[in-house]
Amino acid sequence: MSAPAPSVIDIASQIQVNAAIVDNYLRSNSLPPLSLAEDAFPFFPGTGPTAIDPFPSVPTEVAEARRSLRDSCELLLHLASTPAEVLFWNIACSHHHSGACLQYVYHFSLADAVPLKDQISFSDLANKTGVDERQCTRILRMLMTQHVFYEPVPGHVSHTAMSKLLTVPSLRDSIGYLLEEGFIGAGKISEAAEKYPGSQERNHAPWNVGHGIDLPTFEFFETSPKRMARFFGNMENMGGQDSYNIRHLIDGYDWEALGAGKVVDMGGSTGHVSLAISKKAPKLNFIVQDLENVVHDMRERTNEQPGYEKISFEAHNFFTPQPVKDADVYLLRFICHDYSDKYAAKILQSLVPALGPKSKVLIFDGVMPAPGTVGRLEERKARYVSPSTT
Repeated sequence: MSAPAPSVIDIASQIQVNAAIVDNYLRSNSLPPLSLAEDAFPFFPGTGPTAIDPFPSVPTEVAEARRSLRDSCELLLHLASTPAEVLFWNIACSHHHSGACLQYVYHFSLADAVPLKDQISFSDLANKTGVDERQCTRILRMLMTQHVFYEPVPGHVSHTAMSKLLTVPSLRDSIGYLLEEGFIGAGKISEAAEKYPGSQERNHAPWNVGHGIDLPTFEFFETSPKRMARFFGNMENMGGQDSYNIRHLIDGYDWEALGAGKVVDMGGSTGHVSLAISKKAPKLNFIVQDLENVVHDMRERTNEQPGYEKISFEAHNFFTPQPVKDADVYLLRFICHDYSDKYAAKILQSLVPALGPKSKVLIFDGVMPAPGTVGRLEERKARYVSPSTT
């Protein structure tokens, strides 16, 4: 039997305390206020991608107050809504209502068609994007209930901070990847479990069942450059989020101590991680390995770009024996989590013969927290599993 929840009054009091801590921090440091307006700063200052977030890291006590504030707000919402409403409207309906509406916006590029710092009529928006006006209106008004777009005057639509983010290429790619790859597989989890009970094969995922494709996800992407490019855009966006930020890898390992050593960035896609490390340890040499199409594209794009002088690209399937011997570091950043235990082990087994006496295998991946040891929202993010690859 679960422990009794605190009263709504107690929760509201805790919300007030933590809200004051967060608000005081923002005000006293002249940081952007929290807002959903179109011109709002889209991140909590100090938690966004370092390339566009110039603000200092958030102090521990403020980060904890913010975490507690978010958890308490959701708990208060759930208590006030009652279990029946939360189960039906917040959980069951969100998948095929909010997700489907957002997929529609992505698919027809509606966010790009809404002018920044201005408004457009539903009629003009529909004509501009080639969609049905009535359907478009209903879908956007549904998303407006979650602060994605808003209706400044009847019959017109403008951006909010959230809808404006859909015009940012890398974040748009993430939304597209989730809703046009993962979303299709999400409804097939049970069917895949029945069809392939206990299977660890790479082509037995819900994504395969949903899309009717027999190839493993990434092998199929090799045949579809547009979908592969969208996946890499998604990875670029994820890499900018605080928990995925490259700075954790850069600051968490003594790269400079390797001197003029060699780093093999396995599954390194565009080489953005190697490039970031090289700025801290400029003497290092990097070999970025990925699929043939990716490598060919990156060779063309980076041939004369500054910063890539010590970064080379090599086509390699990491399920086959590693061709580069005795490297100082073999880096697997967010690789193993994409595969079942069977294939994660195969990646490491294929690497072993190449290891020299001083070689290190550096695995940088998520570690699941023990239940109840972090905030509920943080644990939910950690337990998020994409149906496209599981």
